[in-house]
Amino acid sequence: DAVSSLFGELRLIPQHVLDDDEERAALAEALEITFENSLLYPDATGTGEDDATAIPDLKFDRLLDSLSRLVPRFQFDLPPYFINNARALSTLEGIAKSLDPSFNVLTIMYPYALSRLLKNPSKSEVVARTLQSLIRSEEGKIDRTKIRRLLRDSALISGQSKRRVVWDVLKTKEGRILARGIAGEEVGTYFGKNNGKNDAIGKPNTQKRKTKKKRWYYLDL
Repeated sequence: DAVSSLFGELRLIPQHVLDDDEERAALAEALEITFENSLLYPDATGTGEDDATAIPDLKFDRLLDSLSRLVPRFQFDLPPYFINNARALSTLEGIAKSLDPSFNVLTIMYPYALSRLLKNPSKSEVVARTLQSLIRSEEGKIDRTKIRRLLRDSALISGQSKRRVVWDVLKTKEGRILARGIAGEEVGTYFGKNNGKNDAIGKPNTQKRKTKKKRWYYLDL
């Protein structure tokens, strides 16, 4: 559904199509099938990790073919150069694979996509929500497990170390802002919990101090 909304923001699909609940649901299902057919995941058997991330192989020609079938069905309004550029990329991918059979275009695209996700130059609400969904739980709290998974997946797909991925994120202004925000929330949550504990522990002590003061007050009388 996020991809459908993004198409709407880019004005690639008429708004009346997105406003129709049945058409929107059909589009979301068609896109899901398209990505399932275009992304081929290797057999992860024997990795030793239950949540191990397998790097998919993006079949760009399949993606292009599937998307071209959706154009008339959902009244896509594509720029004239879109199809030509897509075909050129498909040809370049074929040449790269003929020279290096292990070439995976996703490893080239992923770092760029992550950078665009962080910078969000168009200030897209869909992109902003997507980024937050990658680091937060359904309750809206910072999810350390999701952050670790995102870091691991970024390192695997880009072929870089986790430290390099973190450094690349922190090199951008938006990445530093995001990191400060996460750190600030985590520190606030930590001290909030501790303050709660201290308050609970401190109440009897406070009561004792008040009692002692009251006793001295009566002795003074």
